[in-house]
Amino acid sequence: MKTTQTLTDKQIQNLKPGETRYQITDSKTAGLKLRVSPSGHKSFALMLRNNAGKNETHTIGAYPEVSLKQARQIAAQTRLDIKVNGANKPTAPSLLRQEKTTLRELLDEIQPEFAKSKKSWRPRGGPRSSAYARNAIECVFAKLLDNPVEAINVEQFGLVANTYKPARAINGKTTANAQVSRAMSYLSPVLDWAANRGKKFGKIGAGRSIRLEVVDLRRIHDPATTDPTIKGKRERVLSVQEIAAIYPLLKYPAPEEIRRRNILPENDFGPIAMRFMLLTLARREEVSTARWCDFDFANGVWVKPDVKDTTGQGRSQRLPLSRAALDVLQALPGFSAPLSNAFVFPNRDGGKIDNWNRIAEQVHRGSNTTNWTRHDLRRTGATLLEELQVPVQTIEAILDHTNRFANAGVSGSAGHYMIATRILNGTEDPKVAALNKLSAILDEIVLPSQTIISDQDNGRTDAPPKGGASVRPQDEKNILL
Repeated sequence: MKTTQTLTDKQIQNLKPGETRYQITDSKTAGLKLRVSPSGHKSFALMLRNNAGKNETHTIGAYPEVSLKQARQIAAQTRLDIKVNGANKPTAPSLLRQEKTTLRELLDEIQPEFAKSKKSWRPRGGPRSSAYARNAIECVFAKLLDNPVEAINVEQFGLVANTYKPARAINGKTTANAQVSRAMSYLSPVLDWAANRGKKFGKIGAGRSIRLEVVDLRRIHDPATTDPTIKGKRERVLSVQEIAAIYPLLKYPAPEEIRRRNILPENDFGPIAMRFMLLTLARREEVSTARWCDFDFANGVWVKPDVKDTTGQGRSQRLPLSRAALDVLQALPGFSAPLSNAFVFPNRDGGKIDNWNRIAEQVHRGSNTTNWTRHDLRRTGATLLEELQVPVQTIEAILDHTNRFANAGVSGSAGHYMIATRILNGTEDPKVAALNKLSAILDEIVLPSQTIISDQDNGRTDAPPKGGASVRPQDEKNILL
């Protein structure tokens, strides 16, 4: 199908929906687009550049409520208002009255706009994948998606939010209040943008070009605030006993205790990926997308490309690795081709590893532990470094938090001078020293328990551990938490 045609009413009536929304440009009226959604909904919009050279999209209305003839008239008047008269908003009288934008169409409009600065609004796995924020909204408010958004009152939003049930109960829970809370937090700024409301979108030009009369979600009760099972910010840190049970299982090939029936141990990189995560304090996504060409083995550095911070902006991080982390990489089969674009920790088909829940479940089962996540490994490692008296600036540099010198009142540019100083003085990178300390303490936690088991097998229960000081009961509480 041609994307530019001279539209006719008969042609529009015969158009069929596709798997994704598509649009046809009317060759008779500059910038006029006909959009056809997967649900079969058809609507007109005008795309043009204003006098400042900025692209603008003006929704005209749904077909057939707005006829093709009316759409062309409104488009022509809008172009005159914006391009010739320099108006901020069009004056076409029928524009606001005839527009019936659905909630789904509003999400279509806002996603590319919010994706510029919000990571949660970006597709997660390619152009045809969906964004986390949109998924949450569509899952919770599915019943309202095809309703005209201006016709949805606050009572309808509130009823859906406070009666939502999870499609698949997890761990016996029959409510999904945390998911509802997230969906409301993602949808609220969308409605503010559509209504030109609040500090962020209240200024002229900051919100939607044609304002919609939509409700304010802040009037709705958030069910998560009265849910006793939701405790706010997660602060889970693994205990000494849990580390001693988990850490020996995080190796390659996957040990027999946690072997998965549908995957060969030499194809299971999940457990060793978790060990690398703990040794580097890296984020899950950084480990799952790591490629061999990202590592500078001559200098022992991991160059993380395009790390995303909380603002959604990209930046790179050069993380020097501990000896233990380098040993992990050198023991993997992919190390033979270190400049390869292949994933370091692939799934069984060689693609990006992504089934983290199943990986965690197999380690839970084999270690007889529960209620911890991948991110808890990162938090546990950071807590261990804090207990080892590593400066907070060094810990935050490893974690790659934005402006890690802020707590010390130091400029963020200090990092550049510190790198130069280390080169000139030949000093050890404090991040390497800290990560070497981390791997050492992990070994110290594991070795005593393994030695005691070995001694019990030989009929001895009071022998001192080999290769490290024992952990006294009173010290167990002090190492973590």
